[in-house]
Amino acid sequence: MASNSPKVLLYDLETSHNIVAQFDPADQYTPHTNLLVERFIISVSWKWLGEKTVYAVSILDNPKRFAKDHYDDYHVVSEFLKVAEEADVVVGHNIDQFDARFLNGRALAHGLDPLPPLTSVDTLKIAKLKFRLNYNKLDYLA
Repeated sequence: MASNSPKVLLYDLETSHNIVAQFDPADQYTPHTNLLVERFIISVSWKWLGEKTVYAVSILDNPKRFAKDHYDDYHVVSEFLKVAEEADVVVGHNIDQFDARFLNGRALAHGLDPLPPLTSVDTLKIAKLKFRLNYNKLDYLA
């Protein structure tokens, strides 16, 4: 890859579910006061375009933090933010509406700076704009 080429980062993050208390599973609205455990980032995987190696960071990578709090994603968030700072362009599926915003929210929760301003290529947006498919989920598109 030429040295003047943009550094392109492909990534995906995996999150947990929210754990909430509710009386009826048919309830359409669950107030924030019923939130028992806020969802968190379990892992992030990434790859630099043009390279073969796939990297990942997970909550299990810091055993002391995990033992103290199974829901603590500080290690995942802080480590991936360092990686993202090196990118000129990020690529992923639904990263504009979900991944980047969720990551920024978790950074805020930990008192960290959000993602730097980056050019993004969101494959979900491309699929919706360019094609009329039955589904736009990544596993269907693949």
